Amino acid sequence: MAEVNIPGYNMVTLIKRLEAATSRLEDLTIFQTQAIQSRGLSTPTTLSETTIPGSVTPTPATTSSSTPAPAPAPAAAAVLASEPTPAPIVEELPTSLKEYDELIADYVAPFVELSKGIDPLVEEQAKYIATAFDAEREFLRIVSKSKKPAPSSPVLMELFKPITAQLESVQNLREKNRPSKFFNHLSTVSEGAPALGWVGAEPTPVPFVGEMKDSAQFYSNRVLKEYKDSDRKHVEWAQSFLKILTALQAYVKKNHLTGPSWNAKGEDAQKVVTESAATAPVAPVHAPSGTSLPPPPPPPPPPASVFQVSSEQPAPSGGLGAVFAEINKGEAITSGLKKVDKSQMTHKNPALRAQATVPSGTTKTSTLASKSQSVAQKKPPRIELEGTKWIVENFENDSEIVVEAEISHGVSIYRCKNSTVNITGKFNTVTMIDCTSTSLLVDTLVSGVDVIKSSNFALQVTGKLPTISVDQCDNGQIYLSKESMDIEIYSSKSSGLNVNIPDEAQDGDFKEQPVPEQLLHKISNGKLVSTIVAHMG
Repeated sequence: MAEVNIPGYNMVTLIKRLEAATSRLEDLTIFQTQAIQSRGLSTPTTLSETTIPGSVTPTPATTSSSTPAPAPAPAAAAVLASEPTPAPIVEELPTSLKEYDELIADYVAPFVELSKGIDPLVEEQAKYIATAFDAEREFLRIVSKSKKPAPSSPVLMELFKPITAQLESVQNLREKNRPSKFFNHLSTVSEGAPALGWVGAEPTPVPFVGEMKDSAQFYSNRVLKEYKDSDRKHVEWAQSFLKILTALQAYVKKNHLTGPSWNAKGEDAQKVVTESAATAPVAPVHAPSGTSLPPPPPPPPPPASVFQVSSEQPAPSGGLGAVFAEINKGEAITSGLKKVDKSQMTHKNPALRAQATVPSGTTKTSTLASKSQSVAQKKPPRIELEGTKWIVENFENDSEIVVEAEISHGVSIYRCKNSTVNITGKFNTVTMIDCTSTSLLVDTLVSGVDVIKSSNFALQVTGKLPTISVDQCDNGQIYLSKESMDIEIYSSKSSGLNVNIPDEAQDGDFKEQPVPEQLLHKISNGKLVSTIVAHMG
């Protein structure tokens, strides 16, 4: 048998191509048979009865030439005519975005799962955190494809808005549920959640995340202290949230050391945002088994062009319509301008240049508007018992605030200024937050006193007090009683703090002891050793 030579092929190549074609025909036959059987139609028994799109139906040799070939089944033709939908193009992600996805999967998702077993409020707050991370992930995706916009560009605010909206939800949930027994859990998350704002903390986003972690740790330590011997689940929850902030700080340090890493060769940020909104995926709709989805509705009519202003309707008073209405006037656009006399021109009248450039009426109006806005935002003072917690807030220049507490009560003092709060009786705990020049007088407490983000405060104890925590405060004075000499005082990120101890040599007098603020760190045997720097005056 002579060898067949075809330019570009040999016998082995032809055999392989024939085998591939035969396999394809067999697959089509099986597919057509299954489709016809599912619709209750007759099944072709031979390959000659199978109709392949684009081919001529073969006829057996025993059939007369005058007998027409059977027509293909409509259902089978429809099935075979349908072509498979091409797979969507998957966008290649940069390394920094892949690592952010890993952060969400490894730390955020487990935290959300742990929150489900704590409390519904804690679970809801965790979902806000997860949504905030998703929003920041979209922000970083756009950053990887865009050039850095100007600081005053509105596109930046548009990109920040989804993140800030979730962070506000986290904060509001904590503020609305202060009486909750899981307040320390809610405070842990609300104090640490602003770490996601590192995207706007240029050029020092890494220390910013660290500061938010320290704030969260203040409340997480309370959770650990409360549940370390009773419920291990709460301990794991607190540690899980701190791990998120630790991982986020490491991620920012590695990928965005001085701020979000914009793409110098990318497109305009506004264009990328617009394209992302237009191509946002739509959740698929699944029909019940055995049913088919109705056809989609027709598209809506196209909007009227913004460049067209109807002659039958008056031009709009504002917005783009008003702008284009003026442009379409053509030469008549200057018909509404006012003639300015030379005496009214500043560059030709020296007397006008000596006057104020801004009319006094405008200044008065803006001042009144800002004043009315500040009055509207100012909340009235109140003192109220909610469950087992006293709420004292928004007092100013009031030195006669008295709270009669019981042993099961807690007291929370917020946003007070130039005031004095006297809490009588033996009670559980007191927290003073965001107060200025406020004095606090307490008798005996079961738990302790927490002073947070306050300045120029004074705290005096007349009975027994086990612990005092001072966080992010400036210029504080603490006066202890003789019964509280075994007290524990915790301070962090505070300055100008002094502790006044009763002086036994002088009855009724105090000896002031400053709290150290400066630490000395040295490396000894491969370890960091920290000592207090004492200043002798």
